[in-house]
Amino acid sequence: MLRYFVALLIFTQVSFAADAVTGKGSFVATSDDSLSFVNEQLKHEGFADIVGKVLDEMGLNSQLFWQKYNEDFDQAFERVESVLRQKYQMDDNPSAKQVEAFRRVARERRLKMRRNFGGLDRVVQSYSIKKISRSAQNPKARFIRLKGKVDKNLLGKIYYQFVRGKKSTEYGTLYIHVDYNLKNLTFAELGVGNDKDFTEVVNNHWLKWFSQNKPKNIANVEILNSDKLKRLQDYFKLPYEQMMSSIPELFVNSLYLRIEVNMEKVKKDAKFNQYVFAYDGGLFLQALQNAQILSSFQFDRQVKSYPLVEQSNISSLVANYVYRMPFEHFAKLNGVIKAIPPMTSIQRLALYEYNNIGDVYELMKLMENKGIKYSLKPRLESIGNGRAELVVFYDGGLTQLKSMLKDMQAAKTSLSFDFIDTDTVIGIKFNKLQDEKKTL
Repeated sequence: MLRYFVALLIFTQVSFAADAVTGKGSFVATSDDSLSFVNEQLKHEGFADIVGKVLDEMGLNSQLFWQKYNEDFDQAFERVESVLRQKYQMDDNPSAKQVEAFRRVARERRLKMRRNFGGLDRVVQSYSIKKISRSAQNPKARFIRLKGKVDKNLLGKIYYQFVRGKKSTEYGTLYIHVDYNLKNLTFAELGVGNDKDFTEVVNNHWLKWFSQNKPKNIANVEILNSDKLKRLQDYFKLPYEQMMSSIPELFVNSLYLRIEVNMEKVKKDAKFNQYVFAYDGGLFLQALQNAQILSSFQFDRQVKSYPLVEQSNISSLVANYVYRMPFEHFAKLNGVIKAIPPMTSIQRLALYEYNNIGDVYELMKLMENKGIKYSLKPRLESIGNGRAELVVFYDGGLTQLKSMLKDMQAAKTSLSFDFIDTDTVIGIKFNKLQDEKKTL
């Protein structure tokens, strides 16, 4: 029994050592700080170092995380500091004693509050302190070196909570943007003095339909105004790698529905007492989280004839037809929205020395099949002479993607390749043996 216990203890220690990450921290104490206070602060600084390292290991942006974290903390502490300022009468010509007391208490409150802020104190599941030391030059300066094991799932949730401004599981908004293009036609000819009297009526009816029929994974539906459209256009100019970490809060987990309506006056036939109009256009649905096009539909060209009636009546006839144009596709869009998988990461993957485009598409299909549990979707971004580039969208961390690619490399499939993992590139190099087999 004792032998079993010792073996179990050794196994536990080895397991901890394999998963543990080393962290370092420092803290300058004051004469008012107790030993326990100093040690707790040192642990917090060491944990923060570990968290930053693990975020980088997960392929996440640790620098952006700490920026957002500090901004949120400063905003939260402002309320505490405001109460303390009133308590110590800091705005009423305070005495030196009051100022000193305020600074001492505010410092202590700030440091204690930061230890628990955002739930980071729960991320390190277990730890062991390796060394605590003092500076020879300044005895008040303390240092710590420790090892800790991190709950990466919890850390990932906390990361997206701060970086995105809301949790990754919260539902977003369906933004609708409609473009009306008129050919040989003006809104005045339809009897509409202001084009908004036509467009807003149609848009609002579409808005009402989606609001009443939206899937459960969409919280709100709204028509995209000019200000938000400008912000969206600026966001789409970012490189893919920045999109996940730089998405404006209002676009988190949200969708963009672009509808284009083309209206043409083919002729006004006085002889047969009729107008002849032609309609076409299309729509596409795009995920704002990563700019992926989820679905698209085209409106086939349709020619309609209307009797020559009063302009107010013709505007109603045209508006009614435009309103019904995309309806057969709206229900299909709802189905697409319901099936949207979670997606939290984007990674570029370079491909080298492939034999032909068939190798690239075969690899993409294989990746998608192997990455089902990560909702993985590869997109061919560029292709050239012996080199291609994929953009991989998935729900997980960089280490999980690397592990999957390594497993694919080791598996016996019709593709043979080497996995490349350096500081500057993650990629796949197809083996020449593959080419030779195909030519036999």
